[in-house]
Amino acid sequence: MSGCLPLAMNLAPEDDRDSIGCVKSANNQTYGHNLVLQAKLQQLGTQFRHAVITYADYWNAYFTVMKNPNQYGFKESFKACCGTGDPYNFEVFAVCGTPSASACPSPSQYLNWDGVHLTEAMYKVLTVMFLNGKATHPSFSYLLDMKLRRG
Repeated sequence: MSGCLPLAMNLAPEDDRDSIGCVKSANNQTYGHNLVLQAKLQQLGTQFRHAVITYADYWNAYFTVMKNPNQYGFKESFKACCGTGDPYNFEVFAVCGTPSASACPSPSQYLNWDGVHLTEAMYKVLTVMFLNGKATHPSFSYLLDMKLRRG
């Protein structure tokens, strides 16, 4: 969900927001891209029947966290942990690592590290969603089961 990154939030007009407060135009573009990608993956699966293709649904996994960040231990959904400036702690010409930027004391409470990259905590949540099958189609457990059956 690139529209939820502080970079996008900082650059987009205030009236370009979706139901969860992210940049609507960016998320619509990402969503449309993912629909085309999934259709192409189905075509490839039909064309190469012995190939194992798994779709990791990053968009919906991220959206799930954004809808209820507290459930996953996050207190800050939109601000970058490392940066400077209001309202998103992100400025294009003063990014994390520059003299005017500073890091937050509790990165595990933030989804976003520097305005462009996620925090280790957010990547961990997404990874668990992928590995437990909540955000992969087909799930890894299904693929492992099929592998054990087929040998």
